[in-house]
Amino acid sequence: MEDVVIGVDLGGTKVLAGAVARDGTVRSRFKLLTQELKGQPDALLDRIAEAVRGAADEAGMTLGDARAVGMGVPGPLDLTRSVVAVAPNLGWGSLAVRSELERRLPGMRVFLENDVRATALAEARIGSGRGHHALLAVFVGSGVGGGMVIGGRVYHGGHGTAGEIGHVVVKVDGPVCPCGRRGCFEALTARDAIIRMVKAAVARGVQTALTALVREGSLDNLSSLDLSRAVGEHDDPLASQVLKRSARYTGIAIGGLINLVDPDIVVLGGGVVEAGGQPYLEVVTRYVRRQVLSSAAAGLPVVLSTLGDESGLLGAALTAWDGLGEASNP
Repeated sequence: MEDVVIGVDLGGTKVLAGAVARDGTVRSRFKLLTQELKGQPDALLDRIAEAVRGAADEAGMTLGDARAVGMGVPGPLDLTRSVVAVAPNLGWGSLAVRSELERRLPGMRVFLENDVRATALAEARIGSGRGHHALLAVFVGSGVGGGMVIGGRVYHGGHGTAGEIGHVVVKVDGPVCPCGRRGCFEALTARDAIIRMVKAAVARGVQTALTALVREGSLDNLSSLDLSRAVGEHDDPLASQVLKRSARYTGIAIGGLINLVDPDIVVLGGGVVEAGGQPYLEVVTRYVRRQVLSSAAAGLPVVLSTLGDESGLLGAALTAWDGLGEASNP
């Protein structure tokens, strides 16, 4: 049996676990739904453990054959990366996830990383940022998150929370953000912001293909796939407009971050970015260029993620290899 770890990509509605070899090959995928378990940490931890065992079984191995488990979690971690401080999408707060999972998976070592930072690690090691020393990754989807990877290592900062770029204010007195403040990057670019803009436009009488595409006819259910279809299949002006607005603020925010941290590449991903595709990237890049002060950074590459849905799983697996002290660089 070759060396493998179990990577776990945990979201608000599902848990995806997979056996991943040292070279980054995914040997199995095992997914379970979790949306009904919000606010039930014990039940959700049980289901995560079930997914880990399922991934091992799908790979034709026993759980004991795996070297370790790595998991990306949607929330900030304490400095030891063992306790999730808060994860609103899961209803978690101050939860000792590492020890709880190790109790449910006897004999296994578990290593945790913030999900977006884990994804950034995967992009840096085996994705769009491979070969670059300092990568800034930004993901715009249901929320906005980011990560900085320097020399192949995630930069955590002084308190373990580096990368919470969704809550950088980019418009004073802008719309209210889920964090309670106004004008945050996330409040102007993420899916909820786009839903708000679309609903306001429809209330003014603007016609759009989105009203026919959304599930159950409700714009509250607007998805990134709906946006992509509206633009690609229907050439919908409103969908294009709201995506361009999201891209504009994304570019403004990233430009400021480049001035601060000076990466040598920026990788963009997330559902909203994927829906906008190349036109979204072009708008982001144009606004980035307007913000960057250093002439040396004027041509800094801004590129799309290449790992897609595999990025979270691969980042979690890399987190496990790093936790074992056996950094994997496929």
